[in-house]
Amino acid sequence: MIEAFFEEFEKEKKKMLDQFSILECLTEKRIEMIKVIMKEEPHSIRELSRVLDRNVKNVFEDLVLLQKNHIISFHGEGRTKKPIVIVRKIVFTFQGGNNNE
Repeated sequence: MIEAFFEEFEKEKKKMLDQFSILECLTEKRIEMIKVIMKEEPHSIRELSRVLDRNVKNVFEDLVLLQKNHIISFHGEGRTKKPIVIVRKIVFTFQGGNNNE
C-alpha cells in the first residue's frame, strides 16, 4: 500500500515538474516566436530568424527547448527544418493550500 502511494506521488511530482518546465520555457521572446511561426509559417529556422531579427543559433536553441516541451515540432525537407506549432492552447491549474477554491 505504501509503495502505491509513493508511485502515485512520483507520477504527480513528474506532472508538476513538466508543467513548471513548460511555464519556465514560455518567455516573452519565445511566445513571440510561437506567434510568428503560426502567422508567418516560415519554411526554415533561418527564415524565422530573419523575421524575428535574431541570431540563428539563439532561435534554434529556443526552438529546441520548445520542441522538448512538446509545443513545436520540426518537419524536415532535406537539410531544411520547418518549425510547426503543435499546441494551440495550454491550460495550467494551480492548487493552493485552501481546498475551498
